[in-house]
Amino acid sequence: MTEIILLIVISVFLAMNMGTSGFSISFTPSYGSGLLTREKASLFYTIFILIGGILIGPRVVATLTNKISCSPFGFSKYSGLIILVSSAIMMFLANLLKIPQSTSFITVAAFTGAAFYYHYVNWGIIIKIFYTGISFCVLAFLLTYFIKKIFYPPRNGNLWLYEKSVVHNNKLKKFIILTDFYSAFAVGTNNIANVVAPVLLSVSVNTTVCILFIGLSFGIGSLILGKGVINTISKEIIPIGKISAGIISLVTSSFVIIASLLGLPTPYAQFTTFSVLAISSVKDGFYLTYKKSVVKKIFFVWFAGPVFTFLLSYLLHLLILEILPKI
Repeated sequence: MTEIILLIVISVFLAMNMGTSGFSISFTPSYGSGLLTREKASLFYTIFILIGGILIGPRVVATLTNKISCSPFGFSKYSGLIILVSSAIMMFLANLLKIPQSTSFITVAAFTGAAFYYHYVNWGIIIKIFYTGISFCVLAFLLTYFIKKIFYPPRNGNLWLYEKSVVHNNKLKKFIILTDFYSAFAVGTNNIANVVAPVLLSVSVNTTVCILFIGLSFGIGSLILGKGVINTISKEIIPIGKISAGIISLVTSSFVIIASLLGLPTPYAQFTTFSVLAISSVKDGFYLTYKKSVVKKIFFVWFAGPVFTFLLSYLLHLLILEILPKI
């Protein structure tokens, strides 16, 4: 019973922290451009991540639970709890630093630490996950950069685009909000699995029921903890305008949904941040963008987070399964 209570408490805590990160990346466009209040954005975020989680999320759950370890015996019943603790600690630290951390890369690192303890890491799938994630980051940056260059700076060749946006301003606003719904759906297809998969290692429960429970926890986290992180992305790197907002949502969400359909956990936080960095690079130039202290802090946390989580997961397995039983 104690294990079940711990599992519930930690999974909810982790889901709330992951929900905060996911909220910051999916509703940065409409919140950053002033189209939605944070409370309304949080409500819509919860609705659409649940839809995405139910429809596509099980594919990513299957990868985490069945493919990272190549052992015929899988993980122990304690592994789910250890993975949750490792991921929760890292996500909490990232949120304290107000940095949008990849929930997927953190979870994959925690699963890898567990599989490494059992000497059965499927390095092929690990490489595939990280290679796909990094490739999509680069593509998100390049695609956003070149699309934004069409609109900015204003010049004789693109003034008609600005005229159209003014004439159809209300339609543009609705379009941006719809793209953020699309983004929240994408978060649901991928990130909910990061909590559901460890839970399923420890308890036998219906996957859909688990997705619903965890999805609601994501929404609660976005409401309670989301303000600081969403401000980091939408305001501290570069103020987000309406046109930039739509570009970011469409580009990053599409990459996430593609990865989810392939069953691959993928770093939505990185996709969106690279897309925002592309907007900043167009407006401020590459040098000024990467000179900003917040950008340096983001890259450091992205690198250190998965490494720390891997080590923590491995060491907790060692402590709980080998050292403590001998004391």
